[in-house]
Amino acid sequence: MRKKQALCLMLALCALALSGCQQREVFDTLTPSQRDGGTATEEPAQDLFGSTVVGTQDYDDGTYDPSSEEGGEWEEVEVREDTATAAPVIQSEYAGATPVIIDPIDKPTPTPLPTLSFSYVNYEASSLHMTFEGPSGWTVNDTISDTYTLTNPDPSMDYAATLTVRAVPVNKQYTKSELTREVRGMLDTLSGDGQLTSFSPSNTAERTFLGTTGVYANYKAVVAETGAEIAGRMIVACVDKTLYSLHVSYPRGYTDFYVSNVYDKFRHSVKLN
Repeated sequence: MRKKQALCLMLALCALALSGCQQREVFDTLTPSQRDGGTATEEPAQDLFGSTVVGTQDYDDGTYDPSSEEGGEWEEVEVREDTATAAPVIQSEYAGATPVIIDPIDKPTPTPLPTLSFSYVNYEASSLHMTFEGPSGWTVNDTISDTYTLTNPDPSMDYAATLTVRAVPVNKQYTKSELTREVRGMLDTLSGDGQLTSFSPSNTAERTFLGTTGVYANYKAVVAETGAEIAGRMIVACVDKTLYSLHVSYPRGYTDFYVSNVYDKFRHSVKLN
């Protein structure tokens, strides 16, 4: 009989224990005043096993805006519809990165300048006691006794190229430093006559001219009245107490052509009588 009572008691205890394990433990929370003997105010029990609801956001469903993570407003830039390129799709691992629209802009290719081709003839500048080869058909101006000028009459050019040669008697043979001063003076006169803007001269250098040492310089500028971009080269030398100068001016886009043709043709063909 006692064995049966003991067995029943053990079974009851086991059932009670199992029932406790299946329930969550709940503790009453006491405020400091309650622990010190104050009047207890009943508060809701704190569930230590409570769960937090976490919202789900699908970054790949097409509704998430990664710009929301940038911490600032975006500046809206107007884009022409005919030149806009769609932004690349941003993968989920790059969420938060600033999207970049890739839209390369091809700069227009400059229109090639028409090719120039001159035939050359012999010119005689009798007042300068000089002969040389120059472009055929250019207009001659020899109204000034110490100056001889050729001008390109081509109306299609925005600037008429010129070749000007002068011969001025001096009282001595010029040294290299004096020739350098002469070239710089010519540059100053050209830049200060009010007809050119954005005048930019080069340094001076030496080169053979009329069989002796010459000093030359280049420049580039803009014609004030028309806006045409031009360039030029001038060189001086002193022979038998005569200061000779050559100035070739041309459209800037044809610099290589005029220097290697018109300018060099004069240098290699000029003869003093």
